[in-house]
Amino acid sequence: MANKEYIHEKRQYIRLKSVFPVDFSVVSSAGNSWHQGYTANVSQGGICLETSDVDQETLEAIVHQKVLLDVHLHLPLSRPPIKAKAQVAWIQKTEDDTHLRFQIGLKFSEIAAKDVHRIVGYARWLRFSFQSAVMLAAVLLLAFSVSLFHNYKLRSANQVLVHQLVSLEEQYSQENQSLKKVTQQKKALKDKIDKSVENALDRQTLETQYGTLLDEERQITDRVAILTRQKEGLQAKVLSKMYLWLKNHQSPSTGLIQSFEGEVKIVKDWAFTYDEALGVNVFLLFHDEKAARDILNFYSRTLSGPFQGFTNGYYYDSGQIAEFTVHCGPNIWLGLAILQYTSQTGDSTYLPMAEKIADWLISLQDQDPAGGLRGGPTVTWFATEHNLDAYAFFHMLEQVTHNAKYTLAQQKIFSWLQKYAMVAHPKDYQSPPMNRGRGDSTVATDTFAWSLAALGPKTLSENGMDPEQIMEFAKEHCGVKISFKRPSGIIVDAEGFDFSKSINIARGGLISPEWTSQMIVSYQMLSDYFKDINAIKTGYYKQEADKYLNELNKLIISSPSPRGQGEGCLPYATLEDVDTGHGWRTPHGTSTCSIAGTAYMIMAIKEYNPLMLKGGQNK
Repeated sequence: MANKEYIHEKRQYIRLKSVFPVDFSVVSSAGNSWHQGYTANVSQGGICLETSDVDQETLEAIVHQKVLLDVHLHLPLSRPPIKAKAQVAWIQKTEDDTHLRFQIGLKFSEIAAKDVHRIVGYARWLRFSFQSAVMLAAVLLLAFSVSLFHNYKLRSANQVLVHQLVSLEEQYSQENQSLKKVTQQKKALKDKIDKSVENALDRQTLETQYGTLLDEERQITDRVAILTRQKEGLQAKVLSKMYLWLKNHQSPSTGLIQSFEGEVKIVKDWAFTYDEALGVNVFLLFHDEKAARDILNFYSRTLSGPFQGFTNGYYYDSGQIAEFTVHCGPNIWLGLAILQYTSQTGDSTYLPMAEKIADWLISLQDQDPAGGLRGGPTVTWFATEHNLDAYAFFHMLEQVTHNAKYTLAQQKIFSWLQKYAMVAHPKDYQSPPMNRGRGDSTVATDTFAWSLAALGPKTLSENGMDPEQIMEFAKEHCGVKISFKRPSGIIVDAEGFDFSKSINIARGGLISPEWTSQMIVSYQMLSDYFKDINAIKTGYYKQEADKYLNELNKLIISSPSPRGQGEGCLPYATLEDVDTGHGWRTPHGTSTCSIAGTAYMIMAIKEYNPLMLKGGQNK
């Protein structure tokens, strides 16, 4: 049968990108033989039907007689099929090696008006939806591309910012070393000049050399002053980026901040309770009370039944428990953060939670005749660190609530510290002035720093402890000079504080940004303590604090994650996966950023002591 035998009388149709099934049969008095097809396009007056399910008899009837067809159209997700009668307007055959198909133009002769609206409405909706989807996809693709480009620029800019600060810090260190060298040369020349009274020629030569050194000293001093101003400007910018790094790693669903990012393994998505407490303090420093509340709200929601302590860690994105161990320290730090929030905002919403923590601690304290706190309800060891924290917590809670029971709890803790932790006058300067715990004289840097931060230099002095000796011991035994390979491959020399006495550990020295920052806060407290007593000591301890802050600048790295956008953050330590000397290892990854390192450096820059209420420092 030739193509010219087929009718070609096509009409205007709405073309569809999708199809729906059609059953049809020739209207005859002998009964209907049903066939199947599908729509290619539709209009108000008819449809274009495609089918390969046509026998020869039906085909002849359609072509020669232009018969009426009974049609049942099945619209997707619709009610019973639309029933209509339609007249054949045209037919066209297409053929390939395996298939014979027919397109048949049908003009409705009998169809309900409501069904016409259903067909055309569906067709238009489908066409509109497809076009909208295409347009939406295009818009999303464009937005994604713009966002990608923006993030790339932002990440690059943040990386440049961090690199500039590190470079300036390197130059600053070099210039200060040169200045120190010139000062020593000047002193040596001055001594020679004073001794060369009899030889005028030698004296003149020496005085000329001295004048040259004076000029060099002035030039170096000017360069140091310029670098100082440049550093201060960059430091402020990087500080805001460090805050944004914390903010960007806070889960919108739980409020928790991811403790580590980078190449960490086991603790990859963990949020340690101690770290969350540090996060609350940082958010308060930036007046971001909402972010602080989001963290505290998580712990408030977690409360149920008799309080037995929050666990050490949760998954930051789901809120499920990650570490089931319950220690006193993290709970105390959460309580400290609540009290800082309460004091700084005037909002007492979370104060009952702090009191629950305190009452739980007191119940544990009552189990020790000496009034100390074990590391947790299921352990037997006592840590000086936890008891220093508890001293500060009970003191702050008494300041906020004026409840005498917290004063009593604080006094018991102090008695325990005097008995087991404080070594007022160690016979051997190689022995630590603060023990790590009961019967444990292991050197631990945080016990030295936190003894000043929790008790204050004044309280230490009044109780036979020398705060300067404590800091000097920490510097002598825990201070380190190391070479740090930055993620970019650049190696920088830096000074800071190790977790312990690194000489006793095979790994060699490392810097803990967190524990170095704790020492900086204690240096700042000593400087403030001597303000009205000894101007020289005030200047010296401020200089020490500033020196170690400058050194930490060299360790700031750009966030490696897309979420971090290259913002500045601090690694947990300068060596990965090594023993800290206290029963845990540093995390994996050479570019692993941590809340603890980043948050505590922010507090050091802001001269903020989280163990005492602002404005109520125990000097």
